[in-house]
Amino acid sequence: MQTWLARRFLVTALCAGIGFAQKPVASAPPDARSEIAALVLEHEASSLGYVEKYEQWKPRFEAFAAAHRGSEAELTAQLWLLQQTWWLKQKGGMEETSGSIVDDLLTRFPKSAQLAKIPEIGYVFDKLKKPALFEALLASPHASVQAAAHLGLAKLAPPKPGWREQSEGDAQKSHPHLFALQSKFANEPYLFTTYGAIADSMLNPLTPAQLAVGVAAPEIIGIDQDGKPMKLSDFRGKVVMLDFWGSW
Repeated sequence: MQTWLARRFLVTALCAGIGFAQKPVASAPPDARSEIAALVLEHEASSLGYVEKYEQWKPRFEAFAAAHRGSEAELTAQLWLLQQTWWLKQKGGMEETSGSIVDDLLTRFPKSAQLAKIPEIGYVFDKLKKPALFEALLASPHASVQAAAHLGLAKLAPPKPGWREQSEGDAQKSHPHLFALQSKFANEPYLFTTYGAIADSMLNPLTPAQLAVGVAAPEIIGIDQDGKPMKLSDFRGKVVMLDFWGSW
């Protein structure tokens, strides 16, 4: 999982828009992009424990960020540092450190497409900080950042059983961010699916009866490791192992 997350970090960071901050932001030269990519992959390949790796690589990412101050390359490094504050949780200081980093990034890179990563790593922030933080991201000019912010806000107050008993108007008022994802960002890519599909799954979860032992498994649609479309029913009659996991 860590390998997949590290590579995804690189794809998200290096393919994001360049130069959209309030003040002109320097585009990362090819050598800078290669350098940060190599640094992430070197960290990933280390056999050290997660905390030990963070402590060893932290100064190197900080040095890279300082050397590329004001550029999208710096932001890539800072987002790595932000995500890695998770390893401060046990000893204390995670929320303070992550809060300081993200406040600085929002001030200096308010219009960067890379900010879409922030709601995804919301687990490093103080729960009281998240609402205002995600609300601020809604002002981004990028659909990817807006959609990520809506999903982050929706997760703070997910639908409860029986929400459908409300009128349509009341339901939309209760879950405005999920309905926004369905109406405005339905086709915006999110991981191996779309924000619209994620919103639909949150609004329409499977019932215990649909997941009971002995009942045919509900359809699962996605893409395989080679990027090709697939669905669970393609494997009907075969033994299938499903691996459910999270990135927190």
